[in-house]
Amino acid sequence: MTMGPDLRIATLNDARSRRSAEKRAAVDDAIIRLRDTRQAVTFVSVAREAKVSRQYLYNNFADEIGEERVETRAETEVIDGKKVPLRTPEEYRHIEAALRNKIERLESELRDARAEKAKADRTAERERGKAEHWRQLYTAVLARLSPRQAPAPLPSTDD
Repeated sequence: MTMGPDLRIATLNDARSRRSAEKRAAVDDAIIRLRDTRQAVTFVSVAREAKVSRQYLYNNFADEIGEERVETRAETEVIDGKKVPLRTPEEYRHIEAALRNKIERLESELRDARAEKAKADRTAERERGKAEHWRQLYTAVLARLSPRQAPAPLPSTDD
């Protein structure tokens, strides 16, 4: 049974169309998977995921992947007042560094607050000591002025 040239050409065209549709579907699925797993959508990552050549992507999906790359680069998260890029291969490093800086800043603030509290405690203790000293002097002076009378009690300073 012989096939005519037109039938063979039609068969080859159908096979090519199927293969092209399968590749397009694979690329679309790869882009969706990369987005869902919060990985960078680049020509290399899509080519690896879809098992197609980068040249195929450059020829057929340059605009779509280019837009995705721009959107991905624009996505940021603000951590401790600093913008951190998201969905990059090294995203965790940026986030880790930002969090490490935040921890250092908070530890420094805590050290400063503790030092300030200790200083305030020392000042309060010193002032209580001065107040006690002056109370004793007042009591002694009253005792000298009126030896037979007991000194009047001082008003309470406890609030």
